[in-house]
Amino acid sequence: MALRFNVVSADDHVQEPPDLWTSRVSRERWGDRIPHVTTLPDGVERWTIDGRLKEDRRFAATGALADERFREPQNWSDVPAAAYDPEARLAAMDRDGVDVQILYPSVSGIGGEVLGTIQDPELEVACVRAYNDWVLETWGAAGPRFVPQCIAPISSVEAAKAEVERAVKAGHRGVVMPPFPWHIRPELPHLHDEAWDPLWATIQDAGVPICWHSGTSPRNMLELDADWNDATSRAFESARRPVSSAMVVSSFLLSRIGERFPKLKVVFAAAGINWLSFQLELSDHEWQSSMLQKEGMTVKPSDLFHRQCFVTTWFEKAGFTLRDFIGVDNIMWQSEFPMETSTWPTSSDFIARNLGDLPEGERRKILVENAAGLYGIPT
Repeated sequence: MALRFNVVSADDHVQEPPDLWTSRVSRERWGDRIPHVTTLPDGVERWTIDGRLKEDRRFAATGALADERFREPQNWSDVPAAAYDPEARLAAMDRDGVDVQILYPSVSGIGGEVLGTIQDPELEVACVRAYNDWVLETWGAAGPRFVPQCIAPISSVEAAKAEVERAVKAGHRGVVMPPFPWHIRPELPHLHDEAWDPLWATIQDAGVPICWHSGTSPRNMLELDADWNDATSRAFESARRPVSSAMVVSSFLLSRIGERFPKLKVVFAAAGINWLSFQLELSDHEWQSSMLQKEGMTVKPSDLFHRQCFVTTWFEKAGFTLRDFIGVDNIMWQSEFPMETSTWPTSSDFIARNLGDLPEGERRKILVENAAGLYGIPT
């Protein structure tokens, strides 16, 4: 595939349509527990999942496409086509100067965490499979400019492993899951527990990355004040998501997962880079001054990051002054379309401002080559 703009966006979102699950999951067996749209008395539509109204009061996260940024649609009829229709999305990408998008979910949870709240393990797997089949059939089949990624169910390691094997075989090129599944299901083991090793082995052997999107665990984020007005709450919500990835990064780097699975690739999506050099240096300091080395951790955390990890950036400029320490080979650009924090439709302006002073070879790695190599995108 010849690239027209020489830009690959490593983190964008698809909007699930109202009939995704009702048309694919047995209504006879599961009834209204299937994810579906409910119309409230005031006419506003909300998603209902496993019999509960979705906590996020937004019907769709499409603020970048609104006349007023941050204004979200309250009904399906108001959702812009570029959020859910591949043909309309391609036109939006052309307007923004983006060749390829790596796709993440929305209603399912930006990291699949919402489907993870479904209590019945069999229903969770059925809903995850329905999403994975839909995104492959709708977006993957629309052409090489879309890279589908599957959600992994979290009700058990065995269920996650089986679905990843099925989905990757069908054509998915990345695995999305919440980074702290025990926050959702307390009975699950901690990420550091070797009980997860069969899943890491499956993903490593499949040659696809495990992707942890920022903002998937409220327990891992700063608390919103109930007394704030809407504008303050929305701004703080956007600000707290990227920094929450600091815990995710350090959790992986100090977990020894990367030592046990040295070819496992990890993406910290929508994490940003401005804070990352501190986290890498802090992890190295703890590794050097604590008992970790004596207890058998042989790889310095920053070395492990450079060997196996990727982070995405979109609006930042300051972090590029420390790009050599972070690793030029480990940074991917994203547009975060169509969320309210997206750089669309002026991504080229952000790229020029933030990457304009970089050597051309480094720019191409961040904008194209790192994501292309990770996801097998021909350039």
